[in-house]
Amino acid sequence: MKVKRKLYLKLVKRNSILLIALIVIINSACNNEKVSEEILVKVYVENVIIEETYGFNQDSLKAHKQLVFNKYKITEAEFRKELSNYSDNREKWESFFKKSNEYLNELKKGNTIN
Repeated sequence: MKVKRKLYLKLVKRNSILLIALIVIINSACNNEKVSEEILVKVYVENVIIEETYGFNQDSLKAHKQLVFNKYKITEAEFRKELSNYSDNREKWESFFKKSNEYLNELKKGNTIN
């Protein structure tokens, strides 16, 4: 029982850190470029997966995140700005997270991630 509780508390703590990081990213946005919602969802989900996978190694974390930004041909500043715009509109924000969850489930079904 204690092992499960400790594991659960670690997951809650890690998810809290990710949420705080997301808020910091949103608040530090500074670019006016438009990014499609589809690209934004994919970049967000893939970055969350990278955070979970490489969070312990800052060099790998930065390198893999940059690969995602390059893959979708956007900058981190564009990503942050667009997330900030979404956070200002509750409907867009909820739609964004619904689509993010759908994309994550799609990746799981395709065995791209566990």
